[in-house]
Amino acid sequence: MPGIQSADAGCMAASKLAKLATSTPSMVIWAGTVAIGMAGLVHYQMTSGASGREAPHSWPAGVDDIVRKPGRLTLVMALHPQCPCSRASLHELSQLMARSGEKMDAHILFVKSEGAPADWCDGNLWKQAKDIPGVSVSIDNDAKDGSIFGATTSGQVIVYDASGTIRFSGGITDGRGHEGDNTGLSAILELIRDGKTAVSTTPVYGCSLGVSRLKKQ
Repeated sequence: MPGIQSADAGCMAASKLAKLATSTPSMVIWAGTVAIGMAGLVHYQMTSGASGREAPHSWPAGVDDIVRKPGRLTLVMALHPQCPCSRASLHELSQLMARSGEKMDAHILFVKSEGAPADWCDGNLWKQAKDIPGVSVSIDNDAKDGSIFGATTSGQVIVYDASGTIRFSGGITDGRGHEGDNTGLSAILELIRDGKTAVSTTPVYGCSLGVSRLKKQ
């Protein structure tokens, strides 16, 4: 299984580093190896996902699982249910909803790829999402709804204003798996507070949603 293979590779790498650390002459090599590994990790964390096509300017027709309430802000988030970066996106969404003053509705699309096992969306992320007040959650088979919004990366958020016009599209973390205040979060809070924002897009840090429907567009 992929997860087991990844764990084995990590154990092998850790074992090699430990052997290097056992002899004093090898400390410089060990330190350099760790530094290279850390640099690679930081680069990965700060690399945003691929951009898809632009989200519709106005609330799109044909969205099955989301009912937009006229006169209210509506947020849509697309998530990969197995992406570890999704946890940070959900954390930031919970902070956003807590600070929204109940002025915005939010819906999370858990994207389920064609051929994925029946329990693909089950787990802690689903529970974490369901526990956020003011948020509804649904399974988006083969990204039918997500593709309408142009979502390609886990954690992508699209916000429409009370009239159904798009005001924001992007991510609400400042890196893969990062939690804390960030530009996207601040932009949406500004939109809630003032009805406008100077920032309409931000990078999205997360895994590819990786479904065939998105690849064909």
